[in-house]
Amino acid sequence: MTLPRRVLFVGAHCDDVELFAGGLLARACEERCEVGVLVFSDHRGVLEGALAAQSREEMRSNLAWLSEQTGTRIVDHSGAMLAACDGSFVARRAEIYGAMERLRDGYDLVVTHAPSDTNQDHQQVAAEAQRALKAHATVLGGEFPNNDLGTFRATYYVALSPFAIDAKARMIEAYASQRRDGRPYVDGAVARALAKVRGSQIRSEAAEAFEIVGRVIAR
Repeated sequence: MTLPRRVLFVGAHCDDVELFAGGLLARACEERCEVGVLVFSDHRGVLEGALAAQSREEMRSNLAWLSEQTGTRIVDHSGAMLAACDGSFVARRAEIYGAMERLRDGYDLVVTHAPSDTNQDHQQVAAEAQRALKAHATVLGGEFPNNDLGTFRATYYVALSPFAIDAKARMIEAYASQRRDGRPYVDGAVARALAKVRGSQIRSEAAEAFEIVGRVIAR
């Protein structure tokens, strides 16, 4: 299946897109799609100031690297960063909705968090995506096993090239700011293992799985 030509990736925090859809992000760039990224937090509050700024720069560096590797321009739509995991996403849900509303006519496919994700910021972004985009774009929720209690429904698979899975692993491991508290998922080997399993389910070398969380729209 050919990807839609305009793809937007929406994450709560700076490392989220690479974690739940780094392979699809790379494939969209390989296929020279129009690609946008929107995130809402650099982990400030959870990370102290310097580390939060580092997280934002790590994301910028990942996007610049992927653009250089593929020749595809990635538009970073991210604006002011919210505090993480302290209720700010709920209190400022209208801003999150508005940021997606302003972009919704520009993209055919939006990839964001699965609604079942247990992180509170991830849940709020997923909810606003469903509200803002339901009539405008196909919405997929990415797989984040660390936050899944068994309710993630793998209903949409994307096969990945060797470059795409290598790119995902590289971008995840670029987040030195996140290698703390024994986080097992900031590890390229984990990403490769999951991609291998998902690939085996569709007779492909590697794949990412997504949940269909909105209407599937073909125009």
